[in-house]
Amino acid sequence: MMKTDDIKIKQNWRKSKDEIWNEVFSNIDDVKTIPKIKRLSFWKYTVAAIIAMIVAGISFACIYTSTTTAVSGAHQSASLPDGSSVKLNAESEMKYKPYLWFASRKVILKGEGYFEIKQGSRFTVKSGQNQVSVLGTSFNVFARDEKYSVTCLTGKVEVTINRENVILTPNMQATFRNGKLQIAENIDAVQSIGWTQNRFIFNGVPLTDVVKEIERQYGICIATSSNLDYFYSGNFSISNDPEEILQIIGNPFGITFSIKK
Repeated sequence: MMKTDDIKIKQNWRKSKDEIWNEVFSNIDDVKTIPKIKRLSFWKYTVAAIIAMIVAGISFACIYTSTTTAVSGAHQSASLPDGSSVKLNAESEMKYKPYLWFASRKVILKGEGYFEIKQGSRFTVKSGQNQVSVLGTSFNVFARDEKYSVTCLTGKVEVTINRENVILTPNMQATFRNGKLQIAENIDAVQSIGWTQNRFIFNGVPLTDVVKEIERQYGICIATSSNLDYFYSGNFSISNDPEEILQIIGNPFGITFSIKK
């Protein structure tokens, strides 16, 4: 019988135990770290993409502007996001930022517009350096060339003209022209929006302004060789023929007008 002590097994390792260990377990770190790196990269790019989208959205909201224009010879009505309404006279333009509206109810006006404002946060109308601020009211703004005027029909408005603040209540009007600010009280404010009913209403208006308004409302050009250094009062319907109106206006001053073809 063979004794176990007599049995000898000769080990024939071609690789050392260190080499075997490295071969079997060397990839363990790679298996664990690669997915982690991939996950970190994925979230990093995802967060960066979200931030980029937010920045782009804010930039778009700040830049995008809605514009409403009334061309010569026409009026244009518009509704604002809060339900306020605006009617623009001929050759007028209104701009506002719809995506920032409920943060700041503000419009920019060039020309003339009649506003009926819904009650809410402060509403602002800017024309150059001049500004009207209201809460809920109706008013007319005229901003052409060097003349600026605001007429309050209902409610109360705060007007900033040439860095001066004025509070207007119904039937009051603030006018800035030739560097002078004038405040008129107890006027017939409805006359200031006669144009919304397609009527010309002039009370002691420079004749040059009368002619310009007729040009705007009819979309025509008027010529004369006479001096227009006069003031005119009168009212007409836009349904009248423009040549007839020009004759009525010119007769008291001996002035002849013609429409350029």
